[in-house]
Amino acid sequence: MADPMAPDDILRACGYLEAAWRGNEGDTAALLRHEPGETPTAVLLTELGESIMQTLLPAQAGIHDGMPDHELAAAAEKMRTDPTVQVSRVLLETLKVLAPTATPEQTEIIARALISYLLSISEATENDVLPMLDTLRQAALQRSSDPTA
Repeated sequence: MADPMAPDDILRACGYLEAAWRGNEGDTAALLRHEPGETPTAVLLTELGESIMQTLLPAQAGIHDGMPDHELAAAAEKMRTDPTVQVSRVLLETLKVLAPTATPEQTEIIARALISYLLSISEATENDVLPMLDTLRQAALQRSSDPTA
């Protein structure tokens, strides 16, 4: 499982996804800029995608805290062989390889691929994209104001 993302990184990734979704070139360009040593935006996008995948797919498989071991093992095996999970892993691994050296155009492609991915594995529609991003943003803000959350 990936390390939790810092709230500021989640905010930057969500901001970029929103700007790309809205087609706001000025905002996407601004969110691509980063200081030496800071994580490139494309990498943050793939980290956010991985985090969402690691939350959403187990939930869809019925995996939850407190499951008896035999039910957890059965659900985990079902997930391991599920085509959606397998394709999700391939997509994410591909994007993660491309992200560190992504150009601005490729970063936007990564963002749009992640949005399309989220729409395809959830019951969300295009109208849900901005509210989904807002939910992620609010969770990051809450975590930054309450580190025990």
